[in-house]
Amino acid sequence: MLNKKDFPILEYDDNKNAKISPSNFISKKDVPEHCVIAFFGDVIEKMFKNNRLKQIGVIKTCTVSLPIYETEYNGKKIGIVVGFLGAAGSAGELEELIEIGFKKFIVCGAAGVLQKDIQVGHLVLPYSAVRDEGLSYHYLKPSREVECDYEVVDIIEKQLKNDNIPYIKAKTWTTDAFYRETEDKIKLRVSEGCVTVEMEAAALFAVSKFRGVKLGQILFGGDDLSGVELDSRKWNSRDAIRENLVELSLKICLSL
Repeated sequence: MLNKKDFPILEYDDNKNAKISPSNFISKKDVPEHCVIAFFGDVIEKMFKNNRLKQIGVIKTCTVSLPIYETEYNGKKIGIVVGFLGAAGSAGELEELIEIGFKKFIVCGAAGVLQKDIQVGHLVLPYSAVRDEGLSYHYLKPSREVECDYEVVDIIEKQLKNDNIPYIKAKTWTTDAFYRETEDKIKLRVSEGCVTVEMEAAALFAVSKFRGVKLGQILFGGDDLSGVELDSRKWNSRDAIRENLVELSLKICLSL
């Protein structure tokens, strides 16, 4: 029996068995070992229109369906799928991708920056995420942060260095409440070393640890939250940045 805590989110249960499991309704498929989860729907749509992708499955929910695609990079097959926004949705998506048969993941997306000197498109390699969301507490014991797999971080870092791509290795702040990123909370996160804010990293790190799969993430600097007012910096219109990051993610994922 679990002991009741002051707050339900602290009542971690390490029992691997749950009433609902992806295995209840998902069958294994003959899929590649590697998969990129990209939070750039327009980039994946463009790849599909250019006949670079073949649909091999779908993740169905009551609101949206996310096609699972297969492509080739340097002659090797690899999966690619659009990321599900938010900690809970992205974790559920990852669970189902693992159940289908994928084992190694690179996640790429944009993040708000908490330091003004981080330019739009500058890459950030998160080695740890502050757990300001709810999902990760059901996969790992309560703690302030969850670390990314250090071996995956090392592989990503080596590739970025080999390609002479500037990057920052730092903490990220994962939050469920993007409309509640207050000035004081931003200052607090900056004081503990966070340079970006997003909605999925802590959840994805936690699920990958719980399920024993390899996963890393690459973010690029998007809107700027460091000033008095939000500066969007038109981050979501930077097509070349997003396309290049997806290509880079495919390359790195296959090296895991």
